[in-house]
Amino acid sequence: MHEHVTTLFQTLAKAGAVPGSDFSISPTDGSLRMNEESYRLLTRLYPEVEWDDVTAVIEPDLQTAVDSVHHHLGTDFVHQILEHIHTRLSELPQGQASWYLRQVLGGVQHRTGIELYELLIQDLDASRFVYVESLLHGDTDEDPCNVWIGDLILSAGGSMTDFVIEDEDAVLTERGLRLLATVWAGEENLYEQLS
Repeated sequence: MHEHVTTLFQTLAKAGAVPGSDFSISPTDGSLRMNEESYRLLTRLYPEVEWDDVTAVIEPDLQTAVDSVHHHLGTDFVHQILEHIHTRLSELPQGQASWYLRQVLGGVQHRTGIELYELLIQDLDASRFVYVESLLHGDTDEDPCNVWIGDLILSAGGSMTDFVIEDEDAVLTERGLRLLATVWAGEENLYEQLS
C-alpha cells in the first residue's frame, strides 16, 4: 500500500474502526469512504481538523447504477461478478490477482459507474481486506492475464460459448464482445482491442 493509505488504515483501525465495514479506500481514486462511527472516531482523535469540509463530497447513487445495469442485462451482474472475484482472489497468484482486480474494478466503474470495490469489501474480513488493498495499492508486480474477460461476460449473462481464453489470447463472439462492452471500458476501444 502507499504510505498515506497505510497510515490512514492504521489510524482508523487503532481508533477502533472496522475496515470494510466502517471505512474503505477506493482503488480507483484513493478516496476515503467512512460511516458515522469512523467519522466520530476521527473527530475525537483530530478535533483541530474541519472534518465537515473534508467529507463534503457528493457520492453517486450506487444502487441506481446497479439497478440500471441489472435491468439492461436482465441478470444480477453485480452478485455474479463479486462471486467470480472472490473465487479468483483465492485461485490466482498475486501478480495475476492484482491485474485481474484492476481490470475488473476499474473497467466496470469506468463503464457503468458501479464501484464494485465498495461492494466487494463489505464481505471481507480484516486479513482479506489487507490482501485486496495490497493488490491494489502495493508494490505487487502485475502479471497480465485474461480470465477477467470471461468472468465479466459470464456475469453479464453470457455463456462459455461467447469466448475462448487461451494464455494471452482472448477470442470473443459478437455477443461476447457486446456483453463485455456493456459492463467494461478501458483506455482503448474494445472493438479495436479484440477484433
